[in-house]
Amino acid sequence: MTMKNNMTIDKLEFPDFMKAFRAQYEYGMTELRDFEIQEQVVHKNNKNLHGIIIRRQGYLVAPVFYYEDFYEAYKKGTTIEQCIYKMIDFVSERVFPNESLSRIFTSWEGMKELLFVKLINFKKNKEQLMRIPHKAFGDMAVVVQIYLDDPIIGKGAVMVDDALIDTWGIETKTLFDTAFENMKRYHIRTVNLLDYDKEDHECDKEAPEIYVVSYDAPFPGAAAMLQTQYLKEFATTRESDFYILPVSVHEILMIQKKEGIIPDMLINMLQGINTDAHLSDCMLSEEVFYLDRAAESVVYLLEEKELVLCDP
Repeated sequence: MTMKNNMTIDKLEFPDFMKAFRAQYEYGMTELRDFEIQEQVVHKNNKNLHGIIIRRQGYLVAPVFYYEDFYEAYKKGTTIEQCIYKMIDFVSERVFPNESLSRIFTSWEGMKELLFVKLINFKKNKEQLMRIPHKAFGDMAVVVQIYLDDPIIGKGAVMVDDALIDTWGIETKTLFDTAFENMKRYHIRTVNLLDYDKEDHECDKEAPEIYVVSYDAPFPGAAAMLQTQYLKEFATTRESDFYILPVSVHEILMIQKKEGIIPDMLINMLQGINTDAHLSDCMLSEEVFYLDRAAESVVYLLEEKELVLCDP
């Protein structure tokens, strides 16, 4: 490494940062003697993150930290030692009772109200889906997650895998039926983008209406696309057919059918969103769909095949 201005040194690249971080907590931090540390790759938002699990001896529940977060702090001037002390301080200041883990993860009665449905991209999550109960929905997959909002453990989501199914002793059908039933507690929200640009809308009466559609919930809401009956009724009230773009795990776009809108235009629009570096992690689908009120169905834009929910 070279010195710059007698003060700043070149920063480590991410792989070397991980090695230095690991060496520091394994051999240089006596404060960690009372902690068990594991590392694992965590698949989150369509990408792999490098997790560090630090657990006080005798406890089952432990927080997960990510090398990626520490690396961002490191690039801004935080030292590796300071990052490790932040982990220690966080775990030392909180009590993670074993009862929380038992209540949430081992008891079907204790967690079934916490289930929700999430839509994810199938291809990006293909390997993970080998051990995850799921249903097919176009080039997407429907999975079930547990939404946590615990004052001790914190907020977050845990995907239900085959191991949890076995622990609870339930059928996959029961899992999905329960999760879909829970979704009825949440409303679907539709926002007309033209409402934010009313002056331009007044000048261009032919502009198609564009709606952002999602569940009004504290978790990703693109699963609103599964509610095809709702979408059909929505289109009927507006006396128009709609194109559907699954733009992210958080939301879908419904674009009013208007003269001049061609398939290539919509496909290019979705491709542009999917390749945006800031949005690609939330990619949901590579397909554009069409809601035809007369046929009362949602179909693939480029073919007549109907979009249906089915077993993989």
